[in-house]
Amino acid sequence: MRRLQHSPGQHLVIVVYGPRHNFYGEWVYNDADINAAKVVWARDMGNDGNQELLDYFRNRQVWRVSADASPPQLESYEASR
Repeated sequence: MRRLQHSPGQHLVIVVYGPRHNFYGEWVYNDADINAAKVVWARDMGNDGNQELLDYFRNRQVWRVSADASPPQLESYEASR
């Protein structure tokens, strides 16, 4: 989060959880005014669902984070369409 807060522009982070993820360890929290937020967090919803996010937040840099990796990995998002 610190890295994205200090980088230029606005960001969308798609969070990918592993199959054994403990859902009490939630990563997805957003500001009340989500459209004005510097960083928007969203759960991975598969290609079609993610495309809706990409279309809506089209002016943001898009990232993917593997939340259950150790350490968690943040990488540029590549849509597989």
